[in-house]
Amino acid sequence: MKKTVQVTALLFTSALLLAACGQDKKEETTVATTQEPTTQATTATPTTVYSLEDAQKAVFEISDRVGTITMTFYYKDDVLLKQESVENYTLSKIDADNPLELLKNSSAEDEKKYKNLIGKGFEYKSAHNDDIFTVTYSFDYTKTDMKKLKEIEPNLRLTDDNTVSYSEFRDKLLKAGYVEK
Repeated sequence: MKKTVQVTALLFTSALLLAACGQDKKEETTVATTQEPTTQATTATPTTVYSLEDAQKAVFEISDRVGTITMTFYYKDDVLLKQESVENYTLSKIDADNPLELLKNSSAEDEKKYKNLIGKGFEYKSAHNDDIFTVTYSFDYTKTDMKKLKEIEPNLRLTDDNTVSYSEFRDKLLKAGYVEK
């Protein structure tokens, strides 16, 4: 029972970090035109535009006895543009009756939660190979509809221009025990 609680807590933490990362990352692009400005209220797009080409990169990692989570962030100024995450769990080290089933169910729930964003700036995959269960996902905030993401993650803190502060997200990770590589 204790092992089940530990695994569930780890998965819950991963889901929260997924949400937090989603909140903090955003990529933007500006386009100059000669047309008169128009307004659209259908999506929450950033008012400042950035490209991944000139972004800075930061890598954070956290480990415990059952797994490792590695997150790579791309940012410009204080705007989070993209997040790539890899979570590796060692099934034999998870104290649960059926850790593979537990991880598969957790992954299916996360995938279902973000289903409306998949292929629209969000990618999600899980795989099982021998004793390792891997979850990979990425948010490309230049393509993600931040309004929809905010609906999924109501605690998402967006700046006035519908972006996520990289420094705030970095601070949250460090407080959670992540180490910057």
